[in-house]
Amino acid sequence: MFFRRLIEVEPPSLVRYFLGAAIMVIGVVLPVGYMMFRNKRVPSSSSYSKQT
Repeated sequence: MFFRRLIEVEPPSLVRYFLGAAIMVIGVVLPVGYMMFRNKRVPSSSSYSKQT
C-alpha cells in the first residue's frame, strides 16, 4: 500500500521513467547474467569432454 500511495503522489512521467528503466535493466541483466553464469560453469565439463 505504501508504494501505491507513493506512485499516486509522484508525477506519472517520473514513475514511467523509473519503471521503464527498471524493466530495461532487469530485461538486459537477467539474460546476460544467466548466459554468463551458464557459460562459465558448463564449458568446464561439456566442451572439454567433446574435444577429447
